[in-house]
Amino acid sequence: MDTIGRLVRDGKAVATAFIVTADGLAATAAHVLSPHAGAEWTFEPITAPGLSLPVDTSLPSDAAADVALIQVLGTGDWQPMTLVSRTTATPGDPVHLRGFAASRDYDSGVGSYVGATAENGRAWVKVSCQHAQPGMSGAPVLLTGTGSVIGVVASRLNSERWNRDTVLLAPAEDLVALAPERLRLTEPIRQFANGTLRLSWLRGDAAELILETDDFNVSLGRNSHNRLNLPDDRDSRFHGHLALVGTTLLYRHMGSRPAFLSGATRQLKLAKGDSCPVGDKDRLSVASGTMLVEFSAPDLFDPNAGPTPQADEEDPGVGR
Repeated sequence: MDTIGRLVRDGKAVATAFIVTADGLAATAAHVLSPHAGAEWTFEPITAPGLSLPVDTSLPSDAAADVALIQVLGTGDWQPMTLVSRTTATPGDPVHLRGFAASRDYDSGVGSYVGATAENGRAWVKVSCQHAQPGMSGAPVLLTGTGSVIGVVASRLNSERWNRDTVLLAPAEDLVALAPERLRLTEPIRQFANGTLRLSWLRGDAAELILETDDFNVSLGRNSHNRLNLPDDRDSRFHGHLALVGTTLLYRHMGSRPAFLSGATRQLKLAKGDSCPVGDKDRLSVASGTMLVEFSAPDLFDPNAGPTPQADEEDPGVGR
């Protein structure tokens, strides 16, 4: 189940939270909770429409650091996000964020680590990102290629010149300080920094490779200017585009003839203008045949992925 979700207050989605232990301890921004002590809160995993889980907001928080812990109730089936120190990042390292956005069900963004800044003696993590939106308060920001969280979105600076597109994060260290008996920092693993996208025609029981690349932006269509040309005349009214948006591989259909996307748990008919996330091993069907979409990258969101089994530990509540 997706460990990032919408925080819903009295029936209205207002912010983002993410799971940090296997038993449902979650993190968000303190300013989201503090003015609404008597509200009814729920957590909705962003890729599980209709699922709403009750939340206990009486756990420790730190208003000065703008971090808070909550307990998501109702299930213990979580694969928690890992926390790493901001000192593991160097200026220019790529980062990404994903969470609820007020303008849509969820969204994502990419940027880069800038460094640390301080105000009134308190350190904040500073990243450059144009994609942070209202509703992303409390969202995790990850070091791309590691799957690990360096901080929690606290605020965005929208000045016209100085610090434009700067997002301030509460460092992961401040989260650990709220519950040191349950949380710890880990070392980031950077072994999967690069990803690969593979597209293959399915011919009977065989897959015929047509494209393998580390550039996830691919246009498909009958016209020769497309990166992946479909030479069959039956595809004359077919056109589409694959693109990496934050950590999500999206397909947008732009042809007048419909396309079909099938995966482990879904069958979609796509009309002109439709967009949807694409999972590893999904199949995209056009008039002339079916393509197998495969990708490998640790921080890509896969709508078909399930939790990875974890080895038992003495303390199952500690996030890894």
